Amino acid sequence: MAPPARARTLGKPVFPGYMKTLKTAVYQDSARPGAVSSSHYIRSISWNASGTFIATGAADKTLRIWNPEKTNVKNSTELRTPGATALTQLERVAFHPINENELASCSTDGMVRFWDIRSKASVGEVKVGEQPFTLAWTPDGSEMVAGRKDNVLVTIDRATLSIVSEQPQPLQTNQCVFDWSGNHLYMTGGDGSVKMLRYPSFESALTLNAHTSACNAISMSPGGDFLAAGGGDALISLWDTQEWICVRTLELTGGLVKTVDFSFDGSYITAGSDDKEEKKIRIAHVETGEIVYTIDVPTPAAHVAWHPCRYILAYSADNLGLKIIGGITRLNPTDLFSAKGLVVVITGGGSGLGLAIASALYQNNATKVYILGRRLTALQNAIKTLESSPSAPKTSTGILSAISCDVADVESVKAAAAQVEKEVGYVDVLINNAGVTGPKNGQDIHKAETIEQLRDAMVAGYDGWTSAMAINTQSVVGVSAIFLPLLEAANTRRGWAPGKVTGAGNPRQRDASKLQQIGADADDDRMAHIITVASVASYMRWVSAGLAYNASKAAAAHLGKMMSTFLAEWGVRSNIICPGPYPSEMTVGMAPTFGTGQVPQGRMGGLNDIAGLALFLVGKGGAYVNGTTQLTDGGRVGVHPAVY
Repeated sequence: MAPPARARTLGKPVFPGYMKTLKTAVYQDSARPGAVSSSHYIRSISWNASGTFIATGAADKTLRIWNPEKTNVKNSTELRTPGATALTQLERVAFHPINENELASCSTDGMVRFWDIRSKASVGEVKVGEQPFTLAWTPDGSEMVAGRKDNVLVTIDRATLSIVSEQPQPLQTNQCVFDWSGNHLYMTGGDGSVKMLRYPSFESALTLNAHTSACNAISMSPGGDFLAAGGGDALISLWDTQEWICVRTLELTGGLVKTVDFSFDGSYITAGSDDKEEKKIRIAHVETGEIVYTIDVPTPAAHVAWHPCRYILAYSADNLGLKIIGGITRLNPTDLFSAKGLVVVITGGGSGLGLAIASALYQNNATKVYILGRRLTALQNAIKTLESSPSAPKTSTGILSAISCDVADVESVKAAAAQVEKEVGYVDVLINNAGVTGPKNGQDIHKAETIEQLRDAMVAGYDGWTSAMAINTQSVVGVSAIFLPLLEAANTRRGWAPGKVTGAGNPRQRDASKLQQIGADADDDRMAHIITVASVASYMRWVSAGLAYNASKAAAAHLGKMMSTFLAEWGVRSNIICPGPYPSEMTVGMAPTFGTGQVPQGRMGGLNDIAGLALFLVGKGGAYVNGTTQLTDGGRVGVHPAVY
């Protein structure tokens, strides 16, 4: 199982501003917190692999599964330990590393139990002997190591529910964790050491002198490049797993460190302690060691656990139960598929797909949509149509703007860019949509019965190749180039550092506080974006409209891919949309229905189809998409000879 790549956050850490926007949710299963026995305090926390559930365990055998979206205890599930006596205490809970519905627990009756949270029942158990109190899954979840209080490590085969081996250790053994390969097990010792054991042989490979007193907590960073160990000396030692050098020590707690954990991307680290005097949770930046945020807590937070894929932190709060800072809210599609706040330029925006995309952005909160085309009157009429539509936003005046522009003329494009710069000063998204059909010789090529007919069909309208290549292909380069400074201005407005950025492990620096200034969400990390509308003809060997159209659109699609490569160092994304048959001036006269061997969906594309794709690409949901071709063709390319 390969580890996720480490994300470095260089320069000024961006986390503090984000945390200030978060709220703390409280998850209690007692109506009277003041009457809660200390045996009911949380002593173990575990998120499942996707972060959709979180488990808490208490000494009084209470094993509860919480839905983080719902704080009411009625929405939680208690897993009851079958046959356990009143004296049995729950020691540890640990979700399976891959199966998000499986959970393991261990208790003082010597049992390791496996649970399916859907059936709310134990699906197997293994008696490992003397009081197991720690659990460590192998990365693939096929085996587990349980640590007993008599300092014996027991390996369990999950499939057969059997003990594979028992490995006595020469000193007090506290917590254990595997590396991402599963070839090494790291355990903390009572003498302050961290020992690396080869797995499954348990041969000693390395000993780290980590702390001056007992070493208790241990955690491997998500990227596998750092190992953190917490000790009774109230310090955390951070080790580079390549050189095995202690790169720094962190003082995050006022007392003995009981738990330590990395954020999902490995950028931040925090620790839990039961120190009753200094009740704080401190979050440090892994690369710099700087404490970037401090959370004041009413009770000691001995157990902490980061969400597996978001900046959300769960921690124990004694009689107050479980707390999660940041909360978990259901994803809102409106936020993910929204043009809110964007300035967009669309070439060929007065008709067909360009107008459909403009309509989608206009209706979904774009700040400004410029539609460019050669026929100013047609553009103005298109704007009137959109503004008079019943679906037009209430405050629609001034959102749409028409600019007369010939995309094949660099000076005309420069004039259009100058107008946009004067009016708004930046462009978040540039959509290269202008296109022409070119010489329509496709049908004649397929109908040819003699070699002479084929010859004549291939060169029919030969002079039209020049304008087809200029508008469909060459303009993609020219328009994109002219608008690059405005795209970079949009990045700068969003806090991204301008200029060229190169080098491994060196992401573009960012001042996330700029997002709040422009009213953007704290998790919005979109970069400037070029979208090139090519065609399904870019990949089809079958000649549709004509040779010039297929060739020019194939070139446009490839240019879009090339731009994603050389613009990556400049912070500009590039993606391609390849539509199949849609209603437009190019498809006038085409039958609106298709057989399964033509378009499996049986119809032309519609507003929903192109609007949904466009909103995805420009919205937060598409922020991680770069260098791709998005087909919207009803399956057409799948039933024709193609190179896709």
